[in-house]
Amino acid sequence: MKNLAFFASILLGAMALSQSQADAQPKPDPWAGSWKFDAAKSQLHAPAPKEETVTSEPSGPDGKTVKYSVHGVAADGSPINESYDGKADSQPYPFIANGQEVAKISYHRDSAHQYSSKGAGADGSTSAGTVTLSQDGKTITVKEHVKSKTGEFDQTVIYHKQ
Repeated sequence: MKNLAFFASILLGAMALSQSQADAQPKPDPWAGSWKFDAAKSQLHAPAPKEETVTSEPSGPDGKTVKYSVHGVAADGSPINESYDGKADSQPYPFIANGQEVAKISYHRDSAHQYSSKGAGADGSTSAGTVTLSQDGKTITVKEHVKSKTGEFDQTVIYHKQ
């Protein structure tokens, strides 16, 4: 993939998923909102973006909607404009970068604080990993394994709620 943001954000759609509602009172969606990339705490395979913010939407009444956008500036100064609109049903949905479909991503809810994801890039790259929301709801940790034409690698990406 051209942008590191693809690999980092491939799992971030899980942020748009909400916890199951245990009672009749609606609870705020802990995954929804704006999340800022933390370059100092992340361990990346390529140069980090200069800045990146992920904005995720509420997951809807069924708790299965995954909708988010990623905006920022890549390490080379180019703009990052990406989006995803799908479901947490383990089926692949398009991941869009600069108006073009660059991958298909599927999400699965493992627990109220963790989701897993699989992605397949148009360039033949693949990724698999987890997205974990901290118990206090302030930090998201993305851990993933990527396979691409240039090799295999693991990385960890950290985001903090704004």
